[in-house]
Amino acid sequence: MELILKNGLPHQAKGVNAISSVFKPDNFSPNKLYYTNPILELDKEVLLEQIKQVQTLNKIHPEYTGLNTIGNYLNLDIKMETGTGKTYVYTSTIFELHKRYKINKFIVVVPTLPIKAGAKQFLSDPYVKKHFKDVCGYNAEIDLQVLESVKKKKGKQYFPSVVREFVSGSSQNTNKIQVMLTNMALLTNSKILTKNDYDSGVEDFFKPVDAIKATLPFVIIDEPHRFSKQQKAFSFITEQIQPQCIIRYGATFPSKTIGRGKNKKTLKDYQNLVYDLNACDSFNQSLIKGIAKEHFEPLSKKDDKVKIMNIDSKSSVKLNYIKKDSSSKSYSLSKGDSLSIISEQFEGITIDAIGNNYFELSNGQTKYQGEEFSTDIYSSSYQEQMLKLAIDRHFETERINFDRRFKIKTLALFFIDDIYSYRKKDNSDKEPYLKLTFERLLLEKIDEVLPTLSKTNDKEYIEYLEASKKDISNCHAGYFSQDNSDKDDDIAKEVKEILHDKKSLLSIKTNEGEINPRRFLFSKWTLKEGWDNPNVFTITKLRSSGSENSKLQEVGRGLRLPVDENGNRISNEEFKLNYIIDFTEADFAEKLVKEINDDLPKGFAITEEKLNEVAKKLSIEPDDLFIELLTKKYIDRKYNIVIENTGKFFEEYPDFSIGLKPNTIVDRNEKVAKKIKIRASVYSELKELWEAINQKYIIYYDDLEKEEYLKNQLVAIFKDDVFTDVVLSSKRQVVATTDENIMGTYESGGVQYTIDKTIPYSEFLKRINKQTNLPIKLINEALINFSENNKDTEIKINEFSVANFVSKFSDWKINNLEGQFTYKKSSLSLKSTALTYADGSPKNEITQGRIGTKFEEGTPTAKYLYDTYAYDSPLEKDNILADISEVIVYGKIPRSSLAIPTITGQSYSPDFMYVVKKKNGEKTLNIIVETKDVDNQSTLRAIEDAKINCAKEFFKQLTIDGYTVKFEEQIRNKKIKQIIDEVLA
Repeated sequence: MELILKNGLPHQAKGVNAISSVFKPDNFSPNKLYYTNPILELDKEVLLEQIKQVQTLNKIHPEYTGLNTIGNYLNLDIKMETGTGKTYVYTSTIFELHKRYKINKFIVVVPTLPIKAGAKQFLSDPYVKKHFKDVCGYNAEIDLQVLESVKKKKGKQYFPSVVREFVSGSSQNTNKIQVMLTNMALLTNSKILTKNDYDSGVEDFFKPVDAIKATLPFVIIDEPHRFSKQQKAFSFITEQIQPQCIIRYGATFPSKTIGRGKNKKTLKDYQNLVYDLNACDSFNQSLIKGIAKEHFEPLSKKDDKVKIMNIDSKSSVKLNYIKKDSSSKSYSLSKGDSLSIISEQFEGITIDAIGNNYFELSNGQTKYQGEEFSTDIYSSSYQEQMLKLAIDRHFETERINFDRRFKIKTLALFFIDDIYSYRKKDNSDKEPYLKLTFERLLLEKIDEVLPTLSKTNDKEYIEYLEASKKDISNCHAGYFSQDNSDKDDDIAKEVKEILHDKKSLLSIKTNEGEINPRRFLFSKWTLKEGWDNPNVFTITKLRSSGSENSKLQEVGRGLRLPVDENGNRISNEEFKLNYIIDFTEADFAEKLVKEINDDLPKGFAITEEKLNEVAKKLSIEPDDLFIELLTKKYIDRKYNIVIENTGKFFEEYPDFSIGLKPNTIVDRNEKVAKKIKIRASVYSELKELWEAINQKYIIYYDDLEKEEYLKNQLVAIFKDDVFTDVVLSSKRQVVATTDENIMGTYESGGVQYTIDKTIPYSEFLKRINKQTNLPIKLINEALINFSENNKDTEIKINEFSVANFVSKFSDWKINNLEGQFTYKKSSLSLKSTALTYADGSPKNEITQGRIGTKFEEGTPTAKYLYDTYAYDSPLEKDNILADISEVIVYGKIPRSSLAIPTITGQSYSPDFMYVVKKKNGEKTLNIIVETKDVDNQSTLRAIEDAKINCAKEFFKQLTIDGYTVKFEEQIRNKKIKQIIDEVLA
């Protein structure tokens, strides 16, 4: 199969003509040396006038024509949206400039290796060469030289053959156009072009860049937003290569800021923009696919999730807590730690075990590195539902595309975070969970679709799906940056097909006539700029890319219009790209629309205040300055800057512009987490209190021993809608043009999935037992009793029923056990603690994270337990900094260091400990303080309130047992001094 190229498409022909029409034959002088281009006469006045004519023809907005300027070289800009054929246009332009003006030395510069691979593939493709020669009628062909990095070797250093061939190509050979292709890194990080100690040279040049410069080349820059004029790569081009002309092609251009204060405005850094095919026009003209964004609404309605970032040597788990419109927070948890540290929704869930790339939770679930889950921990993995939705949307499109007279092979692309969730790790027995989940869901979908097909009318599609089912692993492939050095033959074959064999990937059958079912592709962001495939109809983003990324860049891999099995591009229909994301980016469609609309040109103005400020600096009257600017046509009577004269205005009156002074922006590296010293002398004063509150106590319940009491309570809980379905709903928005000819969105039909996570009955009982400490026998008896007396209720033994029961049992304990329990001291001896070794001696230091995540500069008072101010909340900071004369010593209690049992099933650990005395020194008191950075008591959650009430009972019992401790609560509007004064009173 060949990809059929079409000549003369209006939107592409305009781009070619925009560049070639800027020049006239009179602008060039004949070349004096056989290896150079004709000489471009840089007559700025003439060229600017010709540029203005082209801009008028192409209706370039005055905001952009006002940025026209020519320096030491001619710069021309072409804006074309991703998927509209930039590579084809700049290749056509090369041929057209050669035909009209005999330009035959071009350098194409791209930012990355994937883009370079795509450009090389296109420029060297035999069919492409045939197209430009036979279809377009150019009596020439491109002689492509690709500059590659070379490993340094001992001995002779040979002059780069690519440069030699490029330079020595003769302009007298009118059938050849010399094109050299390179990537940014070879201009900035390599000395291949700047060394002058090669064994030989070309045309008496021993430094490659000097030889290239001598050819007077035209440079083409692809993806100009990666080449801002302040970067090394762009400087290398303008200062070392010194081209006669730079032509920039891109969907996105660098930005620059002009104006100050209220006049400040950020503009795209266009310079002589001669063609503007923006996203809005591309969508409106159906030159690219439309977009339908879809996400699942979170079950908990809290718009948050947890991502497993890394699992370290079976010892700790690094998790990111991600909440919509908030910065993500990182946590490192170890075995035994509670997930409630991350979110209150995880109350009762702890880490039971940690493996190589997974960890097990106390609720019986296993989670894998790279996985995401919502704070409703009992729900199926959020990513699994995204995979299911992606497969469903894919099959909707695939079925339609297969029913065509000339079929379209339908592809789907998945962006993931962790390669080892898809690829098996070397020397690991664990299968990658994401791959296994995907293959299971794909098989389920094929088995669902096959019975609905007609053996007469859908014979070919049935064969396609049967072949897919027969070898499910051949349906998908992955490409990751690590693959460039991987020696595995199967991986190498996948990479070759994805990166370099687009035609094979687009073919339903191989050259041998066998079915090619590969159509699901997995990658990190490795497949972004430079790689695209016209038949990608679904992109699923199972990873985060950062909220500030260009939304158009994200969807760009699937915007190109599709091709059929004969290689013909289908341009007379409207197609939609399904873009599936998670709920933290629910506003993706709105942001995309805003990005597209914001890219449309707008005017700007200066303020009267700014006029007065500049007038004062120039020592003239504001009215005189206004008249001066008005006379020169820099502004109109309403202070609007005349767009056509923007460049001259800021050049002549730089005080109206904006600039950053040196060191205005400072990069302060984050302080490295450190160990905090424990002051032994202070601890000696706290020792008695610390050892007392670390004694082990057991909680006993009064009514639970009564016959049948607890079983009857459990039966009542089972009656409270424990067995329910969990439904996940998606929200779908389609990006479309409004009546005002700008972009907008409208709602489209989403989906609803009933999630079925059935588990064995024995596992059901074990999970409830593990999370509630209820005896398995008692749970079983209560459920049998419930079943016998509720025949009409369907008992669903699944993860969600476990979750519902555990949650309702927790509520029951809080509502029914308060005041119905007592504490009794155990006979267990005191072992090592957060502050001491087993022998009772104080430790030298403690990890900063156990005390607080934030720092305050300065040396703490001698009364404080630690040598550093570390805290978590503003209220804690105030407590630590308060200098109270009655306090003898005090300290922050390390996080989760005490284990006071509570009716919630979780242990409790307060925040501060104080040893204080009256002013006359008569009485010493021990005070334990629980800080809550809320405005009032009613703001506390019921579970927190229950824990605090349990703590009050605990410290009462501690006092009864002979050690007096006062326990006090502190909310935001109460100072620690008030609390201490009240206790001492």
